[in-house]
Amino acid sequence: MLPIRSLTFHIVCTIALCGMLCGCKDSENTTLQANDLDKKTYAGLEDVFLDTGVIETKGKYMLLVFGANGCTYCENLKSDIKAQLNLREKLKDFSAYYINTSYSKLHTFRIGEGAMLQEHSIPTRKLAEIYRIGPTPTLVFATKDGKTILTYPSYLPPKQFSALLDFIAQGSWQKANGDERQIATMLQEHLQAL
Repeated sequence: MLPIRSLTFHIVCTIALCGMLCGCKDSENTTLQANDLDKKTYAGLEDVFLDTGVIETKGKYMLLVFGANGCTYCENLKSDIKAQLNLREKLKDFSAYYINTSYSKLHTFRIGEGAMLQEHSIPTRKLAEIYRIGPTPTLVFATKDGKTILTYPSYLPPKQFSALLDFIAQGSWQKANGDERQIATMLQEHLQAL
């Protein structure tokens, strides 16, 4: 027969172990629910936006659209993409992801290729911090090797959004030689010329 202290210790350990196992399961269920909720935020645009479980360039320019629940302009952007076939077609030339900052999800972020491939697991909140996301929607464009080209924190009507996609896809931004301010100035001039 076990002494009372030893029995108490075993009971406490058993409860703790059960709690940890249940906690893991709850955490796993929460993650699965967040994945499902995240996908529901861009329902109808699965042909445009890739699953954010793994974020990578896939040899294309990358577009990260940071949105949030209750964001009217995020909904406007998604409605525009649904309604405008030309936007959908242009977005297929990008590795495009819609990241809902209202949910906590773990993203595998892959940058580079071959021996230079880097892979990081990053929660949604940290990803938003890395890109200094404030208002939503915020559009982040990156090169084919994952370097940020431009962060655009605003909604754009379809015509201007289309022009922004062209500005990136056609490489117009490269004339600024990596100068972020010059890229922003060139983009504004490009949009004002419409």
